[in-house]
Amino acid sequence: MRYILLVLLNLPIILLALFNIITQYKLKKISLKRLQHQFVLWLVILIVLVCSFPVYNLLSGNPIFDSSQFSLFDIFQTTAIVVIIYVLNRQRQKIELNEITIRDLHQELSIKLSDTKKS
Repeated sequence: MRYILLVLLNLPIILLALFNIITQYKLKKISLKRLQHQFVLWLVILIVLVCSFPVYNLLSGNPIFDSSQFSLFDIFQTTAIVVIIYVLNRQRQKIELNEITIRDLHQELSIKLSDTKKS
């Protein structure tokens, strides 16, 4: 039951990240290479989240979905880690977008200043 709670708490965060990445690609804010990289990152996080606990139980000789050793602290800790990864990734994306905007504005300003000096 606790394992299902862990997956249910983290699945919306991962799906939100995936939809956000697809939306940014459709709006042409990120490249195809960035889309693929981010998509793989979030799919790996999802696969690790879903498969790691059953694999651990299988290797330790316990029933696959036995979550008696799984505490609520473990659930919230794992969820907090996924949220932190999402927030850090989102902040990095915003910083990159700001850098691109500043670079474009600086380029336009340089062109306008050079035009006024020529006149």
